[in-house]
Amino acid sequence: MPLKALILVVLAGLLQAFSNVLIKESQRKVAFMTLASSISLIFYFPLFIWMHQTSGIHFWSWIGIVACGGTGTIYYLLLARAYDRDDLSVIFPVTRGFGPIFILIFALILLREHISLLGLLGILIAVFGSYVIHLPSFRFSDLSVPFKAFKSKAFLYSMGAGACTATYSLISKKNLEAVDPLTLMYWIFIFMVLFLFIFLLLKNGSSEIKEEAKTNKKNLLMIGILTFLGSLLVLYALEISKVSYLGAARNVSIVFGVLLGSFFLREGYGKIRLAASLLIFGGIFLISVS
Repeated sequence: MPLKALILVVLAGLLQAFSNVLIKESQRKVAFMTLASSISLIFYFPLFIWMHQTSGIHFWSWIGIVACGGTGTIYYLLLARAYDRDDLSVIFPVTRGFGPIFILIFALILLREHISLLGLLGILIAVFGSYVIHLPSFRFSDLSVPFKAFKSKAFLYSMGAGACTATYSLISKKNLEAVDPLTLMYWIFIFMVLFLFIFLLLKNGSSEIKEEAKTNKKNLLMIGILTFLGSLLVLYALEISKVSYLGAARNVSIVFGVLLGSFFLREGYGKIRLAASLLIFGGIFLISVS
């Protein structure tokens, strides 16, 4: 991978991890993410008008775009529930780490692709990292604690969010054959924001949206800008690097997420969770290059 692409991807990973810190700190997480995504749409709009190719999108691409918007909506809902129940330094690595694992599993089942020994080793290492991240200590008496955590709603929600990431990626990969990345991403955001607004309006009217817009203006603007900048950095890096290398490098955000959770949010077990995040990152790297 070119050094320039690596720097861009690392910066994008840091922006993504910091965005999740703001999501974790918000009180009404679904409303926060809905409004933040709306701000991202505003930032993207001039570039979208300049580069969009809407006229070339065929019927099945529109189906894929709507499906990605729906999947992104479910992802945000599951992520919000997970963050309400556990730390950023636990949820973020599991969600980010299991996305590529689910992609590999879906490819094996649905596309009948072959999993290499290197890919299988990567899965085992990443799963082991997810086990370690739930350890309160390395004492023998605590070795069974993660098995209880695996049954918790927080873990199940984060796993579900990881599955949504995999589904979203597979559909998007197919859509990229006919639609340019910027146009595809912008339309997915439009449908995702629409579905999120519908969910919130059916749930409790517009009260959460109004409260979040009133009390969290600074963070909303910040995450809107961060999402926009992070997406642009990834798109530019994608133009000058191989997709497999880019996918592996992007998961450095797992390490950033744990560091930010430990130091900024004062979450406990920093050393254990950092070691676990490095295991997950290493496993995903092996999967990406297998």
